[in-house]
Amino acid sequence: MKHRLYLPPPLRSGQTLTLDRDRAHYLTRVLRLRRGAEIECFDGGGRAWRARIGDPGPRATTLTLGELLADVPAPEPALHLVQGLLKGTAMDQVVQKATELGATDLWPVLAERSNVPEAHDRLARKQQHWQRIIENAAEQCGALHLPCLHPVRTLADWLQAPPAAALILLDPEAPVLPLALPRQPLVVLVGPEGGWSEPERRAARAAGARSYGLGARILRGETAPLAVLAALRHGWGWP
Repeated sequence: MKHRLYLPPPLRSGQTLTLDRDRAHYLTRVLRLRRGAEIECFDGGGRAWRARIGDPGPRATTLTLGELLADVPAPEPALHLVQGLLKGTAMDQVVQKATELGATDLWPVLAERSNVPEAHDRLARKQQHWQRIIENAAEQCGALHLPCLHPVRTLADWLQAPPAAALILLDPEAPVLPLALPRQPLVVLVGPEGGWSEPERRAARAAGARSYGLGARILRGETAPLAVLAALRHGWGWP
């Protein structure tokens, strides 16, 4: 069963579902699957089922869940990415790749140097768009858990109540990130294209963040968060 499909919970064995138009189109027109074909469905919370296609159609396809294939706990330790909003498709790339790299929580924040529109309705649409990117990335990479996508807020608001975890502020002027850090809940704060402002750095440090960098090269806004996530996961042995 090489094809995987995310379906929102609650799900159970024996349940027959009628898929929405997008998912139906994906199975029958993109993958060209037919009646009786088997796929894996997962709920984003650690559980996966064998599923069989019933009545196929580009607008409505039925799917029956069979045996439970997996039921695994949430990944540990938690790995949070606080990302200053990036312009264009760069933010999409970060959301996609952070999902593949095992981030457990994604916190998009408006930073002083975020060059993006701040209209509430636009940000709400972006939130829905990023959620779908997360689902697609999890389908592709084999993840059973979806990272939690938190609402957009300012960095100042986020610093009022950070999660219970060690905080790392990515700063190109700071010492290089150690190859191996203790396996404990971590938060990585990565700025937008122009980096964090000095007041933002001071505020993060006042909240307990330790500053680390990634060496002499200046990485693009969409590259830096992926480099640090990969480095942390590698130091942990890719749990």
